[in-house]
Amino acid sequence: MRRVTGKQIVEMNAADFGELLSRHQGVVLDVGTGDGKHAYHVARRRPDDLVIGLDAAKDNLRKIAAKASAKPAKGGQPNLLYVWAGVERLPAELRGVTEIHVLMPWGSLLRGMLGSDLTMLRDLAAICVPDAEFLISLNLHAWRPSVPEVGEHPEPTPESALRDLAPVLAAQGWRLDEAEYLDAEQIDALATSWTRRLNSSRDQLDVLALRGVINATAEPAETGQQPG
Repeated sequence: MRRVTGKQIVEMNAADFGELLSRHQGVVLDVGTGDGKHAYHVARRRPDDLVIGLDAAKDNLRKIAAKASAKPAKGGQPNLLYVWAGVERLPAELRGVTEIHVLMPWGSLLRGMLGSDLTMLRDLAAICVPDAEFLISLNLHAWRPSVPEVGEHPEPTPESALRDLAPVLAAQGWRLDEAEYLDAEQIDALATSWTRRLNSSRDQLDVLALRGVINATAEPAETGQQPG
């Protein structure tokens, strides 16, 4: 596993990762973390959990990874790990994930979350524990006009996601329980550079949030804690 610590890339083996796992209650994986700000935000709010920001572009991670690797007094987060890897080839050491976040996905990651890459969905499910939670936030402006990555998928609504996307996800171990539009406050709470950048360039940013459970062992409860 290639850990980004700033300018350095450090190899982390399975034993080292296992030791890190043993010191935390849960594991939050931010897939396609970009510049890593959302993962950093989550790590600060949830010190008992190990937070992993994963992205195929290591250079975007260097600045915040250096900050996370510093001493706590200087903004360091000992429960935060940035990993240089693409979602199409996950590190063999990665396991024990209790929660997955996929925020404002683009490119191949967007295709995967729409059900066009079933292998991606299966591979992510394989590194999760039973009843892991997920949060996916879709930038609906990807359909206005449509970018190539959305393919033949029409712009999703809460109703169409639960009707059409849910069965596709369920076949790969992802049970979609909730789909809802986010308001401005909820979008801001995602704490990603993408949402802030997009918000500044539009009068209104439309985002659809999908929440559910991976590798579910029971039927959905009527109420429950939302990921994030």
